Amino acid sequence: LHEQKITISPEGNHMKKLTYVFLFMAMFCVAFGGSIAKAAEYNWKLGHEEVPGGYYDRLGKEFGKRLAENSGGKIELKVFPAETIGTSEDMLELVRTDAIQFNFASAGHIGSLVPEAQVMLLHYLFPKDINVAKEVLQNGKFRELLNPCYEDKGLEPLMYGTEGWQVWTTNKLIRTPEDMSGVKFRTATSRLIVDSYKAYGANPTPVPFSEVYSGLQLNMIEGQENPVFVAYDMKFYEVQKYLTFAYVYPFPYALIAGSKFMASLPADIQEIVRKTANELTAYSFQLQEEYNNEMLERIKQDKPDMEIVHLTDAEIAAFAKLATPVHKVYIEMAPEKGPAILKALQEDIKNFSK
Repeated sequence: LHEQKITISPEGNHMKKLTYVFLFMAMFCVAFGGSIAKAAEYNWKLGHEEVPGGYYDRLGKEFGKRLAENSGGKIELKVFPAETIGTSEDMLELVRTDAIQFNFASAGHIGSLVPEAQVMLLHYLFPKDINVAKEVLQNGKFRELLNPCYEDKGLEPLMYGTEGWQVWTTNKLIRTPEDMSGVKFRTATSRLIVDSYKAYGANPTPVPFSEVYSGLQLNMIEGQENPVFVAYDMKFYEVQKYLTFAYVYPFPYALIAGSKFMASLPADIQEIVRKTANELTAYSFQLQEEYNNEMLERIKQDKPDMEIVHLTDAEIAAFAKLATPVHKVYIEMAPEKGPAILKALQEDIKNFSK
């Protein structure tokens, strides 16, 4: 047999390399071409104040997931937790100027801009049945009067929700207004909330949220109010002895967008955003119930000697009697539209309590 020597010309080497390049490109397009073709047309941001993995974070990611699904991949939402793009007050302005598109805004924070929204901070409007709050926030007629107040400030409330009952954590047992007398109680800066605790005899002490743990630890403040999951996430329970369900109010918030931003969207995209936000309401109540129950169990496990207290109806009535006169403070804060909004909300609560 004769040995045959095969040689490949430089041109042959070049053609071989090109073949490999084209083959790789073809494989890449097959593998990733679908995702490239479906790249999002709308890239939006949602900011919130709570910890990564917390209630707002989970809800925001669910909102993003549903926006993507309902738009066929046209919309992509990125969630920014823990005030990474600004304080709660900053984020209101960022939404109004379309620097970010969405924000979960509590009634306390947005109250400085939309004072009418603080109606939901009034103590003891809602009964203990959290399902009444769910129905009122999702279907109540009071929203028809409140929504234009947001719109006057360049905002659109897409949904209303609650993070669950505000609970008290304290180092002394509080069952009566007399027990609350003189207690240095941390509150938000809302005048309504401050005046409510003054009515109970407490010494309300607004403290920045980031300083609450150290304030409790050093006894600069002796108690605070927040939903159960916040007491766990922020470790407030570590430096407190009692966690009390006083049922003062279910902590309210709104998912807001900028009015100009919404108006700039095509009609079909506007419809998707509003529809998705509406769908999110039922999910938000399920999430808050599951999350608060989960965090309460963790508190019990982590601190078995933490006493969990539920005020009786008679004990609640004593606080509610003192809270009622504070309604006039709300009317003073929102004299033009406040009376009608408060009346409508009370009627909604009555109707959904039947």
